[in-house]
Order: sequence, then C-alpha cells, then structure tokens
Amino acid sequence: MDDRYLTSHAYWQPNFDGAAVTVLEPQTEGSNTWDGLKFHVPGGKGFTLWINRGTGLLARIEGSSAKQLSDYRLVNGVMLPFVETKLAGNDKLIITYASRTLRSHLDSAGFAIPFRKDYEMPASGEVTVPAKDGLIFEAKINGKGPFKALFDTGSVNVMSESFAHRLGLKLDTKGEALGTFTAANAEAHKAHIDTLQIGNLVIHDQMFYVIAWPAGGDTPAFAVGYELLRRFAVKIDYDNQRLTFYDAPRFHYSGPGTAVPLRLQGTTLLAEASIDNVFGSFGLDTGNEFGFSLASDFTNKNDLVHKLGAHYLAYNGRGYAGPGPEAYLVRIHDLHIGNVPAPSVIAHLTTDPSDKNDAAGNIGQSILGKFTEVFDCMRGQLYFEKTKKSDQAEVFNRAGLVFDSFGHGLQVMTVLPGSPGAKAGLRVGDVITAIDGKVPTDDVNQPAFVEAVGTVLHLTVQHGGESRAVSVTLRDVL
Repeated sequence: MDDRYLTSHAYWQPNFDGAAVTVLEPQTEGSNTWDGLKFHVPGGKGFTLWINRGTGLLARIEGSSAKQLSDYRLVNGVMLPFVETKLAGNDKLIITYASRTLRSHLDSAGFAIPFRKDYEMPASGEVTVPAKDGLIFEAKINGKGPFKALFDTGSVNVMSESFAHRLGLKLDTKGEALGTFTAANAEAHKAHIDTLQIGNLVIHDQMFYVIAWPAGGDTPAFAVGYELLRRFAVKIDYDNQRLTFYDAPRFHYSGPGTAVPLRLQGTTLLAEASIDNVFGSFGLDTGNEFGFSLASDFTNKNDLVHKLGAHYLAYNGRGYAGPGPEAYLVRIHDLHIGNVPAPSVIAHLTTDPSDKNDAAGNIGQSILGKFTEVFDCMRGQLYFEKTKKSDQAEVFNRAGLVFDSFGHGLQVMTVLPGSPGAKAGLRVGDVITAIDGKVPTDDVNQPAFVEAVGTVLHLTVQHGGESRAVSVTLRDVL
C-alpha cells in the first residue's frame, strides 16, 4: 500500500487521499536541514519523506526500506535525481542514471492511474445496464443468475445469509462486526466469489460480507458499492433508470455537471456540505431511502434542533443491523453540497447519544435522486448534473406518516401530531395493505402520499387481526 501510494504521487488529492500526515521536527546535520513528513496510509506500514530545506528537493524516503535521492539535474525544466541509493540493513544498492528523458508527448494511456486490473470490460471502457430507480440492476455471481442487486454508495459488498447458502458459498467461521449508518453493527461472515458479472463487465475474486439481510417484499439479494467505486467511475441516471460503469484509469468527464470534491474515509464517500453556513462532511449513500440525516454530534454541537425549529420526533429508518435512533424532522431551505444547491429538503436531525457517526450526516435518495451523478472516486470528484427535479422542493408525506416495509404492507412507524393521518385515526403499528384498492409497493416513500393537496386516499388498514377502512385527505405537514 505504501508503494502504491508513493508511485501514485502525481494523483495525491489536497487531503492526501485519506492518509494521516504529521510534520516532524527538522533534522540538521552540518549546514543542511531537512523537513520531515510522516505518512500513515490506510492499509500501509507508514513512511517518512525528508525534504532538503535549502533546495526544496526530496532527499530521502524512509519506510520498510530506505532510499536516498541525490545528484539532481535539470531535464527540460524539471529537476530529476540521477542517483538513487537503496538501503536495507547492511546492504546498499546504488542506481546511477546515465541519462533521464521526459517524454515530449503522452497519449491518454500515459496518464492512466496505476491500478491492479482484476476485471474485464469492452474496449470502449464503458458498460451501461438498466437499473430500476437508477439503483437496482441485474447481475450474475459465479455464472449463476441473473439476480437483483442494489448499487449502494454507502456500502461494501454485502449479501444475505439465505442468498449465500443458495449459491453454496463457504463462509468464514469467524464473525466480525460490520459498521452501518445506524447506531448498531451487524454481525458478518466473509465469503469469496470468483466472478461478479454486470452486463459485459466481469469483476474477479470479490469478497462479500454475509449478514442477516433486512426483511422486505422485493429486497435485492445483495448490494455492491465501495469495491466498484474504487475500480470504476459510475454514472447513476435516475430519470432514465440506468447505471453506467466506466474504466476509471481511462475515464475523463466531459458532461455538463458541477464538480464537487469527493474523498474516501475508510470505505465511506464524503463530500462537504453546508446548512445555513454551517459546514460539515457528509456521507453519500444511495442505499439510504429515508433521506437526508444529520448525526447527533453535528446536530448538538450546532444547536440545530433549536435553530431550525424542529419539533416532530419520528422513526428514522434502519440499516443492516436494525433501526437507528429516532430523529427530529424539519425542512431546510439552504443546503449546498459543495457549490450545488439542494433547495427545500427534509432533514432528519438525530440527537441520541448512541449515534456515534463520525460524519456530519448522511445524504440519501431524497437529494441524490434529484440529480444525475457521476462518481469518479479515483480522482476525487463527484459531478452533479441537473434534472427537472433538481430545483423542486421535497414533498414530505402529506398524511404526516412515516413508514417502513417488512414484506407485508406499509407499517406505520410514526404519526405526526395534528396531521391528516392522526385526524383519520391512524396509529403506530397499523399496516396499510391497500391504497385506493391497490396493494402498495415496498417503497417507504410511497408516491400516493405526496399527491396534490386535497387528494383523498382510501386505505385498507390492518392492526392485529382487525381490518378497517380509513380515508385521509392530504395536506402539507412540513
């Protein structure tokens, strides 16, 4: 990992691509002084760069082995070392260059980022597949399938236990905790697959975390995210319901989108965002269908419940490990992701101390679904392309209800006080089995409940063994 980091130095991002960097005390010997930078790269052992203060040139690299650089000469305007001395214990290898040349011309392949290629795709470097709602697509595992999968930018490779057994995969016996955006961790076991095929794209030798997958009527059997984002630039086109994977080392964005700096913290994708000039780093999570959430530390530190006038406390969704803590619901009019405005969105403000999220919050489908996004993690860029939805205010459930789906209808998790749902007698635990005579989908953001103000919905509601009919007249609640 250290070598990969060093040999990719031309592509370091302003945040050092996730490495921790410490400035060391200078070292002086005779008339020379060196400034030290100690790097700890995630997954690496660490190394130190010593830079000659007088010349500004890199003099020594210390890590698992050491290398000294000397005899710098000007080559077409660039200072290059002509002597490299590699030290390992008592051994010394001296490489002396008779000449060094800068290429006068480089084609695009010459700028390809160094990367171990463990996949095959067409020569075009581009694969597009249909994707329901821009995220749910079909893929094959070890030649079997196709199966439904979710593209989740907030997740690593995960699959359900039942699906892993169905494929006949061998699981590691030792379990480990898999972190989620909720307060809890999921217990996971690892399994390896030989091939993951998405259209004409084939990725080899992938590791999946196998977990107790949340129940749901039409839930995909597995999710992919981080591992693909590290290999490919990915375009999510919600409007046209398709996903496109580009060969990242060769990718060059040329669309109409606005660029936002993107960085990785572990396996989490982060972007800077501001709420009424309060700034923070937010996770980007296409798997979060509950919307835009703020973490407890960020909410409490900035006194956002009070400043934003939030007073509705509600269910806040669940991850792989189960439900997260409740959150306050409030409308935010001034949200920017980088320089991209996302006007009038509903935020979920968590204040529970059990929420240990290091990020300021989580940007989910309610915002990401308003744009077409291109994720280029290899270059640390996220591009937002506007759609007809981009400037539209988010509509909160006009019955004042918060749902979850457990595979047998929409279960009411919260009824906001004074809302149309409350006035109609709906209560927590009710399961809506029909809307205007039709069985609802498992979409927790059910489209029927954001119909125009004044629309009357005729619901069939079940609670325990009792079934009843309920009529709700929609109006704005938030």
